[in-house]
Amino acid sequence: MDSDEESSCAVSAPVGKKRIPVKCDGKRPCTRCKRARKRCVFFEVPKDLAVLRLENVEAEVQRLREQLSNVNELLLRQSTQQQQQIAVTSPASAHVMSDPGTMPTFLATGGMGGDHDAGVFQFPTPGMEAARPTRLRRSGFDIKEEPVLDFISRGMMTADQAMSCFRTFFQGCDRYIPVFDPDIDTFNSVRTRSSILFNAICTIGSRVEIRSGSQIPDLLHAELKRSINVIIQNKNLNCLESVQALLIVACYSAERSLILSFATRMALDLGLDEAFEELIQRLTMKETEGVHDMTGVMVDDEERTLMRKSRTWFGLLVLDHIFHVDGGKPPGIRVTGNAHRCRILLRHRTSTVLDLRLFSQVELNIIRARVNDTLDAKETLQRSDITEFVHEAKVDLDLWFDDWLRIIENSPSATQERPFLLAALRVQKCWAELILHCKALRSMGVGNVAEMSPIEQNILLTAKSSARKHLRLISLEPDFYLAKLKYAMDFVWAKCAFCFLLLLKLSRLLPERKEEHTELLDHGNRLLEELTRTNGESAPTTAAATTTTGIGNNNNIYMQILRLSIEKYSRVLQEREVNGASIEDAGGMSSGGEGGDTNQPGTNAMTPFWELFDAQADLQSFIPEQFVREWDFPGLDLFYFPTAWQDFFGDFSLAV
Repeated sequence: MDSDEESSCAVSAPVGKKRIPVKCDGKRPCTRCKRARKRCVFFEVPKDLAVLRLENVEAEVQRLREQLSNVNELLLRQSTQQQQQIAVTSPASAHVMSDPGTMPTFLATGGMGGDHDAGVFQFPTPGMEAARPTRLRRSGFDIKEEPVLDFISRGMMTADQAMSCFRTFFQGCDRYIPVFDPDIDTFNSVRTRSSILFNAICTIGSRVEIRSGSQIPDLLHAELKRSINVIIQNKNLNCLESVQALLIVACYSAERSLILSFATRMALDLGLDEAFEELIQRLTMKETEGVHDMTGVMVDDEERTLMRKSRTWFGLLVLDHIFHVDGGKPPGIRVTGNAHRCRILLRHRTSTVLDLRLFSQVELNIIRARVNDTLDAKETLQRSDITEFVHEAKVDLDLWFDDWLRIIENSPSATQERPFLLAALRVQKCWAELILHCKALRSMGVGNVAEMSPIEQNILLTAKSSARKHLRLISLEPDFYLAKLKYAMDFVWAKCAFCFLLLLKLSRLLPERKEEHTELLDHGNRLLEELTRTNGESAPTTAAATTTTGIGNNNNIYMQILRLSIEKYSRVLQEREVNGASIEDAGGMSSGGEGGDTNQPGTNAMTPFWELFDAQADLQSFIPEQFVREWDFPGLDLFYFPTAWQDFFGDFSLAV
């Protein structure tokens, strides 16, 4: 109001009472002026600057809180829709999803200092929500997600054919990939849970069941490779069954190391390496609670899953050690704790009889990995240190064999499988000892047998003894080993062919009696005949192939290597018989007194080396490329060359 009229704005009081002034109540016009019938002139008092700023800040904070609440509500809604979405989006919506320019409405509004009404968050209308993606994209690229169908759904096999191949796989192939649970991994269960695992099992089963010459295994393998590519590039298809499928393909494929690397990466993403420790903690807690016999304890689904994951991880560990140690590379996975801890899983209620085979190989390959790390070290080792290490490793192998021999013989669940488990255990010990001594000689840098010291000769003789024992084990009891070889992965075929070829070469480098040469040749022919019968092939007359294609052809390659080895060795013996020379004179060390028997008949009747050079040189130089390019098996490059001129013309003809 005007200041000059302020005195007249007082309201008249009744007579005898005190006059009460009336203040301005802020209305326009104010109550005081209306009562006094005066003209009200209103002046707005300016607010304090600090108060004004505080009010602006409070309003802005309230607006941001409302926007944050709306954003959280939207994200929760989108997450729920993404989990519930199953159908593939339409092309129109896919085009909208690939648009990198879309953004929430509240981010596209004005800045903080702009109009408040323009910055209010706006919810999308139902029509807009249907056209927009159901998940947030970080880039403008869309990964193709192709569904993987099983062979029956694709019409490539009938249900009966798939059942037959599935049954064939579990008649022998699962012994070499012991990662399955027979109570869970049934035909219907596997087909329901994982098409890629179902297809992998049927492909390998058809490889064994269908004889050579059929194109069905190749067609199944080609389709399986396409499905494997889809599994590898789509992370949402990663699961335990996908890892098991990759392990199967790695065992029977030439790209074994690459596929195993994908399986390892997938297993790590799924946390399979942590399943064993978690399962051990559970079992330890049960033991502390007084439950010592775990075979009768009920197992929940989570614990059974942990057991399946642990079994698959240990199967991956064994294959990693085999493919790397026997392939000339350090293993990609190393066990840092006590290897014997895996034995506790044998007492679990869901343990299978093939767990005996799996966990024994886990411990064996850990020993072999340590041997590989020590003997393949870049720094040069002293020969005395190598000799001492070989002795210690041999003791470890003996202890391992004795432990598992006792475990298998005392296992109540291994009644029917026991002969096969014991045969495999003995063969694996011979193989480990053979590679141990051959790698020791290679680490010493000795290739010429004529230059070996007595200690080095003893190591070579031990390697030869292991190779001969390996041959006798697999050939004298064919029902327990060779009969199942048609189910075996490529590594088993490769080591059988290598052991026999190395034994043939060592028999020419070290002195032997005529009976031993004849026995060796008989064992080789019996081995070849048994493999030909079990593999369902006729003996071909062509030369060995040099390449491998697809799944199921590598066993034919190693059959050819075995057949060529026998032919070359037979030709050497036949030429010596034709020339009238005694087999006993064919040892690698004779005139120098290093093992040759000068009292045997025919010692002086030597055949000039140029008449036998072709056959012996052919055998000695025979090193198949599979043992150079795919596997790193030591010992095939050993030779005999006399160090003294007086021994040259006498001994060079005996063992080239």
